[in-house]
Amino acid sequence: MKNLSKSGFIRGLQCMKSLYLHYYNPELRDETSESQKHLFDTGHNVGFLAQQLFPGGIDASNGERGNYGEAISRTLSLIQDIQEVIYEAAFSYRGSLCYLDILVLEEGGWVAYEVKSSTEVKDYHIMDAAFQYYVITGSGLPIKKIFLVHVNNQYVRKGNLDLNEFFTIVPLTDEVLALQPEIPVRLKAMQSMLEAGKEPEIQIGPYCAKPFACDFMSHCWCEVPEYSVFDISGLGVKAFDLYEKGIVEVKDVPDDFPLSVNQRMQVIAEQRGETFRNDEELSAFMAKLVYPLYFLDFETIMPAVPLYDNCRPYQQITFQYSLDKKSAPGTDGSTEHFEFLGTPPANPRPDLIRTLVDQLGTNGSIITWNVSFERSRLNELANDFPEFRTKIEAITERLVDLMVPFRKKHWYKPEMKGSYSIKKVLPALESELSYGNLEIQEGGAASLIYESLYTDPDPESILKKRADLLTYCGLDTMSMVKILEKL
Repeated sequence: MKNLSKSGFIRGLQCMKSLYLHYYNPELRDETSESQKHLFDTGHNVGFLAQQLFPGGIDASNGERGNYGEAISRTLSLIQDIQEVIYEAAFSYRGSLCYLDILVLEEGGWVAYEVKSSTEVKDYHIMDAAFQYYVITGSGLPIKKIFLVHVNNQYVRKGNLDLNEFFTIVPLTDEVLALQPEIPVRLKAMQSMLEAGKEPEIQIGPYCAKPFACDFMSHCWCEVPEYSVFDISGLGVKAFDLYEKGIVEVKDVPDDFPLSVNQRMQVIAEQRGETFRNDEELSAFMAKLVYPLYFLDFETIMPAVPLYDNCRPYQQITFQYSLDKKSAPGTDGSTEHFEFLGTPPANPRPDLIRTLVDQLGTNGSIITWNVSFERSRLNELANDFPEFRTKIEAITERLVDLMVPFRKKHWYKPEMKGSYSIKKVLPALESELSYGNLEIQEGGAASLIYESLYTDPDPESILKKRADLLTYCGLDTMSMVKILEKL
């Protein structure tokens, strides 16, 4: 019998093939991305904070979660010694293994607390807790109640972190008890599959990405080309209808398959190699622009634990902007460049908003890519810094979304591959600029680099990271300048 951990059980619920590969072909697993590593780190940090809600505990894992045997033995000893708070308590029952984040003896009975870094209870959290309850009670320890501890995203930091406000504790006992008959049935199916030692014949499907992006997708999706029907803009799960009929290339989508006008345009562009332009719409868009033009791009971090006063968990904190100013139309018009980059550990937002308000002046269109992002950040700044509210509100009224002509396919080239991301539009229109050679190539990486500045002790490393951040953000605004020139 294979030992099945909680994470393995949740993996098997999502896809039995993924569970098989996890045990028999782990070498096929995709490399863990930096963003995934950051999520894991966030989870560990939030879990450690939650322990402080129940002080005085002992870590049964001794910081080594991979050694189940010793952790289970240590947990048993702590329970026998009436240790009232146990962190990372480990249990085993009929080949199933689990760690519990926090086990507490309350009023003569044991209470289980599972900690998640999310801001709400999700369906798989309940199944996760049900598995833990099954294993713990099966091992012989009665559980009186079980709770989920998650982050409260309505908490606003004022001074020292208030953990009682930062966390929300949700009772799950009733939901978990209702699922108990289902757990052994699910486990038996998983164990039978693993003991058979044969890879399940499971086709790719929406479950490849829900509730998690599977780390064997490169293996299972290896026959799907880099550009496929799954890249048809807005098609979503309907792409699987095509895939199940053996259609994976965009150019092979039949004429009678139901598509929107823009989706059909994308298919025709691929089939014929055609570029589509709606000059009337493009001219109407251009006519709305008022010079001087300002090209603005923000970068943000979203720390689970608010770093500054008046900030909430996972609030987007704007730490950087790039700003290009173009005074006159045409490719020969002069462009001025401005930039701001915060300096950890100081709160970047007060200086950022003062500088930005001054540099944007009071007239001229402010061009962004996906205006909802910049507008949301500006609205947050107006709320958090009311002394600038009037000026910020005036700024938001000047915002223009350069993405719109491409999202609506008023100009579409096959090279855009169904996307209106600036990373796809730029090379399709302007081959001289590219993100490919940059150290930082997308916003998520920029966020991680900036967060690393809070703990980086090396001055040279800090200087290098800051230079890379300025280069990346600067290319975002210069890309908009060049794309508008093409328009």
